[in-house]
Amino acid sequence: MTSVLGRYSRILLCFARNGLVRELSFRVNFLVTVVSEILWLGMMLVFVQVIFRFTRQIDGWSNHEYLFLLGTHFLISSIFEAFFFDNLQRISAQIRTGDLDFVLLKPANTQFLLSLERISYTAIANIPLGVILCVYSFSKLDVPLTFQHVSMFLILVCSGVMTLYSLMFMFSATSVWLIRQTSASHFWFYLTSCSKYPAEIYKPMVRGVLWFALTFVFPVLIVANLPANVMVRVFEPYLVAYALFIAVGLLLFSSFVFNWAMRKYRSASS
Repeated sequence: MTSVLGRYSRILLCFARNGLVRELSFRVNFLVTVVSEILWLGMMLVFVQVIFRFTRQIDGWSNHEYLFLLGTHFLISSIFEAFFFDNLQRISAQIRTGDLDFVLLKPANTQFLLSLERISYTAIANIPLGVILCVYSFSKLDVPLTFQHVSMFLILVCSGVMTLYSLMFMFSATSVWLIRQTSASHFWFYLTSCSKYPAEIYKPMVRGVLWFALTFVFPVLIVANLPANVMVRVFEPYLVAYALFIAVGLLLFSSFVFNWAMRKYRSASS
């Protein structure tokens, strides 16, 4: 077990080194991307402040509680984009061009190689922005800071990243059947757009069907809402257990779907 972990750690370190070299080759692009993300976050903050000029709460969420939710969403999204998004987006092209054949021939786990080959340092640079927004908004709330809540928050952030990864990995695996699957970025945009708002606003829509679907069928609302709730609102242990169960269950199911897809895959030489 130790030797296997050491081997995959060395592979990941190699990926990280290659990613750094790639980013340093295009320094201007790195700076422009980081500035763009800062501007996007700034526009979201302006949008939130405009809303809260006319109301004190949105379905029970105060101004700084919602800012904490937005910071949590930005943190989780940045981690996901840093390690997984670009890689999962490339799977469709690898299947279509036959480059997946070369990945399958390598003496390492295929899912690991496909998921972590490229690490985005521009997204890593955005992670502190989410942390800063969370710290700032939490400091404005009269909420006690406890080790239990911080621990649960960090665990739920990890489970949120795992949930997003599993959902998009399954989506990317469908390229085996759909061949030209180029809408991964649009899928990601709509996915994260839903998760950055309070879950409560979806309950009145379509008589609660939309809220139920986005919480239990396609569970994107729990990604950022549950960690934020644990820290600044209500700590509900059964929902924490549900989030962890969903994250682990989706990860296992995504591996099953991928392995099933690989059995149907026809290489470029077929």
